[in-house]
Amino acid sequence: MALIRFLLILSIIYIVIRFITRFVLRSFVKNMRNSANQQTQKNQKKEGDVTINSKPNQGKKIDKNEGDYVDYEELKE
Repeated sequence: MALIRFLLILSIIYIVIRFITRFVLRSFVKNMRNSANQQTQKNQKKEGDVTINSKPNQGKKIDKNEGDYVDYEELKE
């Protein structure tokens, strides 16, 4: 009799925990989905909006004292 009572209580606890976790997980997933949708809507830009996220590289700047200057003349054939 004690074994049947123990198994009955154990199965009831299992069903209750399963129901509660299913409810909690559904609400958690729903909240995560809503926050993700809000974040994507916030990040969407209207057509024609221009944003610059970083400066372009200025390129190599060569020091005037670096290298040799070679004067040349054009030759006509």
